[in-house]
Amino acid sequence: MKVAVLGGTGRMGGAIAMQLSRRNEVVIGSRDRARAQEAAGKVDGATGTDNLGAALAAEVAVFAMPYEGLGAASELASALAGKPVVSAVNPLKLEGGFFRYALEKGSAAEELARLLPGSRIATAFNHVSSLFFEKGEPVAMDILVATDSRETFEVVAGLVRSVPNLRPLHAGPLSEARVIEQMTPLELNLAKLNRTGSLTTRFVSVRDER
Repeated sequence: MKVAVLGGTGRMGGAIAMQLSRRNEVVIGSRDRARAQEAAGKVDGATGTDNLGAALAAEVAVFAMPYEGLGAASELASALAGKPVVSAVNPLKLEGGFFRYALEKGSAAEELARLLPGSRIATAFNHVSSLFFEKGEPVAMDILVATDSRETFEVVAGLVRSVPNLRPLHAGPLSEARVIEQMTPLELNLAKLNRTGSLTTRFVSVRDER
């Protein structure tokens, strides 16, 4: 699959691009084409260009830029029309030494859906620290995917499965993105309070055989 990682010059974007490049053709996008090309040089097989070029070339796009830059997505609405688009954006703020969720209502993914009305929006990768993706093959973890259609879930789930040890779990409609995005400040604060190093999520199941 040809995947555009928009915001791929940042730490999280670069880490996602590195993992997705294992089994996908990755195009790193940035407002600055030269920066995108420089970042692509660090990822095997990736190419780099500006955000519009990456969006036009891709079958699916991943937004990995800071929340503050999300408004620029409206410029890509035509290029991404009809395509699955994944939001890995986390609205965070730092207060009193702890991370807080920055939105009073809604979510970054729902905001992206308003900016890209013709695209098929999902959220994924939000609650994973870049550290887990920067050190070779990641540990086993679950990736929560919220989206409004089963078809879009299957596409994004396939993208998640293209990275070793990642299990996609359907988390419901896009309205659940707020809950998923709020996991990020929770994990960051848990790591700080308990001095554990970066944390991620793995759900353990048991079946009632009665």
